[in-house]
Amino acid sequence: MPTEARKRLQRLEQVLKPASHAVFLLSFPVLGIVSGILDKSPWLVFGLNFLAILSLSRLNLRQLRRVSSMLGPLGKAFWHVILDNAILCIICIAAIQKGAASVAQSCILGSLLANILLVIGSCFLIAGIRHSESSFSTAFASKASSLMIVASTSLVVPSAMAEVHCRVDPVCEETLLRMSRTVSIALLLLFWIHLHYRLRSHRTIFNEPTVTEADNRSNMGSLLLGMFEGIHLIVVQALASKSAYFLVGVLDTISDSSFISDRVARFVLLPLAADGPFRLEAIMAANRNEMTTALSYAIGRSMNLALFATPCLVLFSWAAQFSCPMTLHFPTLETISIFLGMILVTELCRDGKSDYLEGAMCLVMYLILSFSF
Repeated sequence: MPTEARKRLQRLEQVLKPASHAVFLLSFPVLGIVSGILDKSPWLVFGLNFLAILSLSRLNLRQLRRVSSMLGPLGKAFWHVILDNAILCIICIAAIQKGAASVAQSCILGSLLANILLVIGSCFLIAGIRHSESSFSTAFASKASSLMIVASTSLVVPSAMAEVHCRVDPVCEETLLRMSRTVSIALLLLFWIHLHYRLRSHRTIFNEPTVTEADNRSNMGSLLLGMFEGIHLIVVQALASKSAYFLVGVLDTISDSSFISDRVARFVLLPLAADGPFRLEAIMAANRNEMTTALSYAIGRSMNLALFATPCLVLFSWAAQFSCPMTLHFPTLETISIFLGMILVTELCRDGKSDYLEGAMCLVMYLILSFSF
């Protein structure tokens, strides 16, 4: 009887421990939203909602992992496509709604540069210190890096076009707007072609498992649990949208102070809040010498952001008829930095191996390019 009681207590602890962790993380969004509604000090609103976004990003990652474990490879891929960058997209939408499309662009660029250089460099360095050499899937890394170069080009060309033509052509802005929307549709098409290539026609190259009847039966059996986790995810996104609204609302006031500059808030703090848990997961995977998993967090999420989330934001701002629609005309210097960073990462991922020297190169490259921000 004591043994049976002990087992029951252990099962109860397993159930309650994640719940208590979730309650602790959800306390920050509640405090942040309340402070925003009560119109408290801008610093208090910013601090609480920054912690709220960070905790909601952690919850989003955990719930995403749980729901993905119940799905087959196809459903898992689509789920990650939609929700991988959900928190960052929510921040960007809140900024676009307030007529600050430049804030959304800064968040995207800051996230991309940090993922492809800072995170990958940290992963290569940490894994290289513990192991003389680490290996990873060249199929995924090379294809994702090449796609990222295409996405980077889609940002560089509008910026170069604006620098060359918009100074003398008064209708250039309309041309850039049409170009951004057309290119966004093309990027989305390319992204879906990539998904079909990876999950259907060439899945053996990427070692993607096929969905069996047993998997389907298991998924049907866990339908109720999946619905619960899905509702939890919806709640997380709803809270994130409200916290992002208050966070972006006080951003100008915070940026005017001498403690935090506008560029640091846009390029570093906001992407850190949205991507922090994912970056930590990538570094922890590299510490376990699971470089393919680490790169899937870094390059995979960057690819989703550049080829899916960013075009969706451009088209969403068009469909919603916002007064200040978002375009692919990003700041020229920053887009060139992204392009150069992707060239370096593509070259380093070519052989499917990494060491601490390659990690140091990425980190130094990030340091050099960060001065452009």
